[in-house]
Amino acid sequence: MNIPVPLLFQLLIVPVTDNTANVKTSSGWAENQFSPWLSPGRMLWFRNNYLPNQGDLKKWDASPIFASDDLLAKLPKSWIGVAELDILKEEGINYGEKMKKVGVEVEIKVYEGVPHPFMAMDGEKLAFGI
Repeated sequence: MNIPVPLLFQLLIVPVTDNTANVKTSSGWAENQFSPWLSPGRMLWFRNNYLPNQGDLKKWDASPIFASDDLLAKLPKSWIGVAELDILKEEGINYGEKMKKVGVEVEIKVYEGVPHPFMAMDGEKLAFGI
């Protein structure tokens, strides 16, 4: 299978890579379920509106973690940024590790002590942990 558009680089910030994840199946969701802004309930609301057909949850173009190794191996160099206090942290890391296993050059950065919307937070406040 070919990727429809040739990619030169992936820049993924708090990516959703597994639309089957939930509090019961993901330690990341369970561990961070009470973190600010992106609760499991809110994430499921987004998911149910974006993917109302349950049969689509495991399709690679909705959940790239389920892409075949041969398709993942075609991906370009990638950078993945995740927040330590985010329910999506684990799936972002797992996706990066899966890409590494098939030979894709990937850098994974975990931003410590911050929740999901850290990229929109005031830099000064973020620096001081407020």
